[in-house]
Amino acid sequence: MTDNTYAAVDLGSNSFHMLLARMDGEQLQVLDRLKEMVRLAGGLDEKNRLTESAQDKAIACLERMGQRLKDVPANQLRVVGTNTLRKAKNARDFLVRAEEAIGHPIEIISGREEARLLYLGVAHSLPSDQGKRLVVDIGGGSTELIIGKEFDAKLRESLHMGCVSMTREYFADGKISKSNWKKAVTHALLEFRPLLGDYQKQGWKSAIGASGSMRSTAAVLLENDWSDQGITRSGLQQLKKHCLDVGKIKGLTSLAGLSDERHPVFIGGAVIIYALFEAFELEQMDVSIGALREGVIYDLSGRHHHKDIRARSIDFLAEQFHIDQQQVARVTGLLQQILVLGEKSLALTPDEKNMLFWAAELHELGLSVAHNQFHKHGAYLIEHADTPGFSNQEQMQLAFLIHAQRRKFPTALFKEFSEKQQLSLLLLTVLLRIALVLRRDRTDLDIQLEKIEWDGKKFMLGFTPGWLEGHPLYQADLEQEAAYLKSAGVKINIQ
Repeated sequence: MTDNTYAAVDLGSNSFHMLLARMDGEQLQVLDRLKEMVRLAGGLDEKNRLTESAQDKAIACLERMGQRLKDVPANQLRVVGTNTLRKAKNARDFLVRAEEAIGHPIEIISGREEARLLYLGVAHSLPSDQGKRLVVDIGGGSTELIIGKEFDAKLRESLHMGCVSMTREYFADGKISKSNWKKAVTHALLEFRPLLGDYQKQGWKSAIGASGSMRSTAAVLLENDWSDQGITRSGLQQLKKHCLDVGKIKGLTSLAGLSDERHPVFIGGAVIIYALFEAFELEQMDVSIGALREGVIYDLSGRHHHKDIRARSIDFLAEQFHIDQQQVARVTGLLQQILVLGEKSLALTPDEKNMLFWAAELHELGLSVAHNQFHKHGAYLIEHADTPGFSNQEQMQLAFLIHAQRRKFPTALFKEFSEKQQLSLLLLTVLLRIALVLRRDRTDLDIQLEKIEWDGKKFMLGFTPGWLEGHPLYQADLEQEAAYLKSAGVKINIQ
């Protein structure tokens, strides 16, 4: 694989998508695609747990995709999970099996992050001079709405309804009646209602639909001569009449333009689109070929070319909460010194280095709330902040590092991470805590470190002979730090 070849896997609530592509400048050239209707959302039981049969079907699909992706470098591949994996109570157990099947970590992304990535994929498939546009994606379990201009998403929201969930909730008996159609549309209208004010205030020149529901609806309208282009209000009225006349989901199998794999959940998507046109007073909507997986690849390519939106998110938080940049510079400067000295034994990956320096930049975030237990306040803010570019797991890891920066090691929180994540977080926590202790006095004192070694459990700090004796407070702080980290199974050896 070349340096400009990337892959994305979208674990949607209705279908799983794999995209392998080459980036030529800003153009995406598709090398391979794979799509399977897994219907993960349909595998949630009454307790929102994925059933064994649903998991087995998903795992089999991921094993096939893993075979296609085995030669893609890890840093050029990203696998993202959406609404159903956000919702499933046993998602953590499923992810262990799923990651083994596909051979790569799986990141669960928030609804608003899903909306941002979706918009990025759609925006790159359209001319950039269209002005503001309303982009809507209807997935299996969620609906994303974005207003953006060029490649900038100005408003983005994710609603808890999709083609699978709406079909299950209102058409579970397989019947399409005026009553359940009206109930489903009313539900969707109530979901859209809180967004109307802000979205109408922003305004838009064009409306764009993305996803299978949008594309299949547009295809049906076109095949039946109910629309000349895209999705129209008059076409939806005729589609509604046809669905009610047929009266059953099974009867939709003969509907021209509707694929066999789409027809079981088509009605759920159709009522959402119908309500969307009513709520936002739309007359016509074009359909885009761009989607979430394309957005993931453009975002991944940006990370490789110094356009990582995660760095922008960190800088925004630092500015918003007025973090002392002089202290950040002291801490990050010392961390750079430590990484150079311990380069061989520390062996941090680029992602680990990013996480460490982001934690250093935001370690005093909680001071904006209160000095007492500021590390806990900072962790809470990070865990619940809207941080574009970050997956849920990345936010949790960053929040942990900020929480674990001082005093007692948070063992209970630490155990919530996987074994692999724990190995990484333990080292990053030790590095951050050592740097913070040595910069506790908030001065530019020359910290005369000479040697750093790490063997997985023991951390050795070597100073210039006589330096610690001349700075007894630093030695006392380091000894206190050694006592705190002992509970995490880490031994600090100071020389």
